[in-house]
Amino acid sequence: MKVVRITETQLRKMVSDVVKEQKMEENYMFFSNLDQIERQCKMLREMDPKVIDNLLSNGHDWADDHFTEAKSLIDQVFDFIMNEVKGHKSDKEAVTADMDSFSLNEEEEIDESKNCPTDPAKWAASKAAAKAKFDVYPSAYANGWAAKNYKSKGGGWRKCKK
Repeated sequence: MKVVRITETQLRKMVSDVVKEQKMEENYMFFSNLDQIERQCKMLREMDPKVIDNLLSNGHDWADDHFTEAKSLIDQVFDFIMNEVKGHKSDKEAVTADMDSFSLNEEEEIDESKNCPTDPAKWAASKAAAKAKFDVYPSAYANGWAAKNYKSKGGGWRKCKK
């Protein structure tokens, strides 16, 4: 295990931030957890990717599985909140957590694109299998399962305009 050293000032700031987070809103635990997830993700992103990849590749692939599961759960909460706030009730208008579908153009305005399957037949088969397997489709779980199934069949993705 790697030892991380922080100064007393840094520790005090972290504790102060956590205390402030807990006093903010009625649902302070939600916001506190959100802030903690953000902090931890930032710390992981600042680490050397080779170190993390080495850990995951040497018998700790469970961590990748847990992270994928956490992302699926966060996607579900995100989709729910965004759709409730936006008032979208139809699948065509639904907001999803797929942030890969957005990019900035030269004017730094958001262009919407999406990931398209490189093999539409395999993707259709994977979606059909997900619809048969899960009670709710589309959902973060079902879509994640379909994407994993599609990838295991040799399918890939490319960027395309919406």
